[in-house]
Amino acid sequence: MTASTPLPSRQDDTYKVVMELRAALAEHGITLPSLGRDFGTPPLVILGNCNTATARALAAALGGSPQRDRPAHQSSSA
Repeated sequence: MTASTPLPSRQDDTYKVVMELRAALAEHGITLPSLGRDFGTPPLVILGNCNTATARALAAALGGSPQRDRPAHQSSSA
């Protein structure tokens, strides 16, 4: 693990989500150094910035290039 955005408190459920996502990405050889937690309400997971190589690896792990005509995922809290 690299020095990056601090992880949330272990008492916070967001900690579990961040760690699960880090582990899932690591299985594909992907590291998002700025992956962390936004301390707003409701708590959000920060995915952060990444370089082009990481973005390509993430797209490949998710099943290929994003479809331009597919609508963006909507949050249920909207």
